[in-house]
Amino acid sequence: MEAELEHCFNPASPHAFGRGAHRCLETARDGLAGLLECDRTELYFTAGGTPSNNLAILGFARRHRGESPRIFLTAVEHKAGLKAAQVAEGEGARVAHIPVDGDGTADPDWLAGALEEAGGAPALVSVMWANNEVGTIQPVRAFAELAHSHGARFHTDAVQAVGKAAVSLAEVPADFLTATAHKLGGPVGIGLLYCRRGHRLEPLLYGGEQERSVWPGTQNPLLATGFAEAARLAIEGREERAAGWQQLRDHLEARLLEEVPGAVIHGGGAPERLPNVVSVGIPDCDSGAVRVSLDLEGIAVSGGSACSSETEVGSTVLEAMGVEGGDRYATVRFSFGPGTTVEEVDRAAETLARVATRVLALGV
Repeated sequence: MEAELEHCFNPASPHAFGRGAHRCLETARDGLAGLLECDRTELYFTAGGTPSNNLAILGFARRHRGESPRIFLTAVEHKAGLKAAQVAEGEGARVAHIPVDGDGTADPDWLAGALEEAGGAPALVSVMWANNEVGTIQPVRAFAELAHSHGARFHTDAVQAVGKAAVSLAEVPADFLTATAHKLGGPVGIGLLYCRRGHRLEPLLYGGEQERSVWPGTQNPLLATGFAEAARLAIEGREERAAGWQQLRDHLEARLLEEVPGAVIHGGGAPERLPNVVSVGIPDCDSGAVRVSLDLEGIAVSGGSACSSETEVGSTVLEAMGVEGGDRYATVRFSFGPGTTVEEVDRAAETLARVATRVLALGV
């Protein structure tokens, strides 16, 4: 009960209760630093993955305002990264998108050429560790080393990767890394940004000295503690859980390809993929009709990123991969949780096959 009460106080307060809350906050920071294999002073708590991506990209661009900074990011980044780069471009940065192949893997040769052309201008390369829509895992270590060989900084959005792939800052020399709690089963509303010692970002917010003024505002030790514990559970059990997910993924994909008319697995040929994500495309079929029908059957799916689910503007990820989408192309994204069973996967496959066949027959 005492620990729970400590979480309720402001960790910046000088009294005993505030000091207790501060201990809880810093214990959480220590735990996350150990799991990510970095120094605790390099971790900053934020309000989630989107704020962390904005802080990395916009913070870099604004730090170098007036120097024509260059930002290179893949065309399949999360919209938080793409939009942040768009804002930076409006403020004077020069932005270019690294092309990807049909499975969503970014092109290192293109980036090498672009970095050569950039000359000595301040540059940031941002490559998502693992894609949130199709699951493609990028060779982030190679991209980090390529960026550094040209004097550029390297940022990676690891929101989808932590707990599902082997994420280590001792192995991948990133300068900035984004992560968030809710993707690990932790609380909503807290994330982190790793910022390698010696690098500086322009804050997006002002008015406080919390998080060393990089992300000012009253800190939340309760959410931080939940984040650290969720990360510990996800990372410590990752290998066993990932092996089970991969079996489910392969089983689901095999059934979908066999039973769903014209089914295509997005990113299926990538060298590495997340074990818990399946994105399937169905030509000549309406996405909305399929997803609504699945929802009525009690099967929760999306078309792509949950952050874009209300806009219905199509997927920038699939577009960058060269997928011919449009109104007559259904995209269904499945993801697994720790408790997903083979029986649930079989039911999902059977239901999608039945729904897709009916929608195609109706010409909807």
